[in-house]
Amino acid sequence: MKRVAGTTILLIAAMISTGCPSNQLLVSIPDPALEAAIRNELGLPLGFLTRGDLLRLRQLDARSIGIQNLSGLEVATNLTFLDLSGNPISDITPIANLINLLNLNLDGTDVFEISPLAGLTNLDSISLCGSLLTDIQPLVTNSVNGGIGTGDFVNLSCDSLGDQANDFDIPFLESAGVNVVCCGSDD
Repeated sequence: MKRVAGTTILLIAAMISTGCPSNQLLVSIPDPALEAAIRNELGLPLGFLTRGDLLRLRQLDARSIGIQNLSGLEVATNLTFLDLSGNPISDITPIANLINLLNLNLDGTDVFEISPLAGLTNLDSISLCGSLLTDIQPLVTNSVNGGIGTGDFVNLSCDSLGDQANDFDIPFLESAGVNVVCCGSDD
């Protein structure tokens, strides 16, 4: 009996230690529109989505398809291009870890808080026209941390920004070589 118990314990320990390869871990995408866009880009209409699948994503064009929740997208750390324009999203926290992101479009979204962009130092093009943004301090932090700078582009609805942004933050970004484009509030 002791031998069977010992063997069972060793078998369980072996199963736990080998586990499931990390790329095979399942990823939950609660927003059906986001899941559909990801599946379309990957060419995977059916089945479970794994971490490995999301790591294959390099670009995602998900304009105006009704995305409200970005949960699950945080796994797609190899994304370099992300267009979420025209979606009713407000919380962009899940994109804070997308460190390879170069181009981000959040035009016409309900985004009003952009602190997740502060650490995305590979960004060279950010568009936030027609968003609910009033504070762009995270873009200044991004620039100070070696992110957006000479030759990079930031599109903003400047007329909706506060005095801090218009009087100090935009001039700071421009002095760092960032091309700040003020788009109309109707964009």
